[in-house]
Amino acid sequence: MAKKRVSLTLEEEMVEKIDAEAEERELNRSQTVEEIAEKYFGERGIDTAVVFCGDPEAKSLELHNGKPVLSHILDHLAEEGINRAILLSGKNKEIEESFGSEYSGLALEYIEDEPEGTAAALKKVEGKVDGEFAALNGHVIADVDMDEMLRFHREESSVATIALTSVEDPSSYGVARLKGRKVLGFVEKPEDGEEPSRLINAGTYIFGSEIFSMLEEESIETVFKNLADQKQLSGYIYGGKWRNWD
Repeated sequence: MAKKRVSLTLEEEMVEKIDAEAEERELNRSQTVEEIAEKYFGERGIDTAVVFCGDPEAKSLELHNGKPVLSHILDHLAEEGINRAILLSGKNKEIEESFGSEYSGLALEYIEDEPEGTAAALKKVEGKVDGEFAALNGHVIADVDMDEMLRFHREESSVATIALTSVEDPSSYGVARLKGRKVLGFVEKPEDGEEPSRLINAGTYIFGSEIFSMLEEESIETVFKNLADQKQLSGYIYGGKWRNWD
């Protein structure tokens, strides 16, 4: 990785602590600051989630147990310690009218009038997120442990990680082909007995910032296919609750 020289102004006491740490580790000052920064960013969790909720049918506003599907998704994100959600709401202006700028402790932002396709919509988030971020389908309820999924994502060092859930009858879905933890591709609506697994897309993803250079396709599903071909898509098998309004 390329290095870049920077100049920092720190309190004298902080410099003394860094120098003491450097001496103990037999490193120079720059190496010590770099290690401290790497440790900080390596331990930091997901701060921002992006929610795909711009479908014309506004499925994220359908009711489940008395409140919109999107409410369940945002409640879960807040419980997972995420602070901010960017809603790719397309032409569904009623979403912002219903949820406003804050919900369940989450700061909410909206990107409306999106271009065609989920990949193009996600491209609009570039510059609004820093480092790794989560993305979720706005018509799916799942209680994925985001910290656990993030640890998995970092272990795999892939551009993207997709949560996979097992279903009894996968014939109506795209079914994952796996080799170890890597997704090799998806088989669409396989015949009974021909499915490579019973694992399907659970609608929760973690992306590295590199994803923004790979969003030339119209749909995020095509992006996933390309990532799988490059061995840059990992599959996190998730066994919790899952319900889809697709």
